[in-house]
Amino acid sequence: MNIQLLLVPYDSGHRGWRCGAGPEHLLRAGLQGHLERLGHVVTAIQVLEDDADHKPAEIRTAFELARRLAQAVRAARAVGHFPLVLSGNCNAAIGALGGISPVRCATFWFDAHGDINTPETTTTGFLDGMGLATAMGLCWRDLAATVPGFHPVPPETTFLLGARDLDPAEADWLGQSSVTAVPVEAIPGGLPPLLERAGIAGTVGYLHLDVDVLDPAVGRANYLPVPNGLSQDQLTRAIGAIRDRVPLAAATVSSYSPEEDHDQGICRAAFAAIEAMVGSGT
Repeated sequence: MNIQLLLVPYDSGHRGWRCGAGPEHLLRAGLQGHLERLGHVVTAIQVLEDDADHKPAEIRTAFELARRLAQAVRAARAVGHFPLVLSGNCNAAIGALGGISPVRCATFWFDAHGDINTPETTTTGFLDGMGLATAMGLCWRDLAATVPGFHPVPPETTFLLGARDLDPAEADWLGQSSVTAVPVEAIPGGLPPLLERAGIAGTVGYLHLDVDVLDPAVGRANYLPVPNGLSQDQLTRAIGAIRDRVPLAAATVSSYSPEEDHDQGICRAAFAAIEAMVGSGT
């Protein structure tokens, strides 16, 4: 497989801060060599940057980076390369999804959190807690519409996997929605029948991995750890079940803060998850 690495090294509008340090840390830890040993070809490594003459601004920066990412994902796919996005924040998904369209897409969102708050429901004001909500068209519609190719993903082809820290408004919305929520205890064994019943025939997959879906026993992914998460084996087997059902058009690994990962357990698990996403190139 020809793989293009697309790095979005920002957290809350700040380059290289907190989870914004994660993408380049994964590269320094040897991700390119790992992929090449699997038999893949890393065709390019592209770091997406915000305009240097702008001061950091979470909302403006996030959507500008999404616009640039959408173009990069589309360009990679146009030449048959697999776009693997390494991002500080989950809202990079808006750009990745824009680059996949207009192909019908099933979205697989691994995250300890729901990311389905809106400006009306958030108690923190954290834009990244609205990433999946934005992807589904629940908020930030006008700004999301400026991302080339972006169209909201339908809830009925959206899977939220491993979430266990939901705000009350998120839980209420999720309970009334057609999103398929898959709890930790149903992963991976309960996933194949859910995939079989879902209306995802003829779709391509977008796989979004916020590494805090992993249990803190694997490692501390970032500054928002949540207990009772997935093991590395659960995660990789779940990714395998998804790939058995739909071809992946793009994938994102996000929200990794290296300064929290003292023994590099999350780094190793991220490599294993990426390996599950792309398979063996030999």
